[in-house]
Amino acid sequence: MRTFEKEDPRLEGIGWVPDSGPCSGVYVIDRGRVLIDAGNMVGLVDHLEEMAPLEKVERLLLTHTHFDHVGGMAEIYQRTAPDVFVHPVAREYARLLRSPFPEFFQALEDAGKIHSVLDEQEIDGTGLKALHVPGHTAGDLCFYHVEAQALFSGDAVLPYQLRFSAVLSKPDDFCGGRLQDKVQSLRRLLRLPVRHLFPGHGEPVLHKGSHQIKIALVTLYQALYENPPEKAWLLMAQDLAAAGQPEEAEECLKKARTLAPTSEEVDHVRAMLSRKA
Repeated sequence: MRTFEKEDPRLEGIGWVPDSGPCSGVYVIDRGRVLIDAGNMVGLVDHLEEMAPLEKVERLLLTHTHFDHVGGMAEIYQRTAPDVFVHPVAREYARLLRSPFPEFFQALEDAGKIHSVLDEQEIDGTGLKALHVPGHTAGDLCFYHVEAQALFSGDAVLPYQLRFSAVLSKPDDFCGGRLQDKVQSLRRLLRLPVRHLFPGHGEPVLHKGSHQIKIALVTLYQALYENPPEKAWLLMAQDLAAAGQPEEAEECLKKARTLAPTSEEVDHVRAMLSRKA
């Protein structure tokens, strides 16, 4: 298990079990009291106990209920039974998992172990705030550690260096994922001061987490608006300006101008942003 306190003392007590094959990574918070996602790897418990005895786990926070994020619950619950915190929409989509997981979730609910988490809700005693970020699925959550400016993003934001990141984070129509929702969620995350990004797949990005959100959003714009090519950069400039990042907005305007030297739209957006400044 990798820990991060040497990179930033505010990350003390946070550990990461890397994703391996068809499963997400698992994050350990508060020295083992809280987990974010459960992956789907064999031997998960052995990794978790590098931080603390498994019986110390009190809560499991789920970013969403795709199987690669919840499959490891089977191994955890053979030893201990933490409370599960999940968005109510994601809870409903858990009914679509292959057996025995729908029955398993229902048993946890009947036992009072399932707790609904809504947008902006603080998870008591953890320093984490839940953010509802639909797009990949309709019930996606990110968890934001305010003090450390760390975002546990699930599949809402994945590192651009990660192979197949676009495939892993694309909207899942079957679970209510919508491209326009994803755009709005990324625009919202753009406004957060994110120093560290802890994604559901791929390596954590320390000290430059906000860059990954920007890359994810402009890449999405480029996929949506291939022509004219400057449109993605103009949209990004407007988003960055609205997020209070005028210098980066200016860089996007310069990129748009390079792509379209005679575009009147570039002039229009620049003038509009100047009036709002």
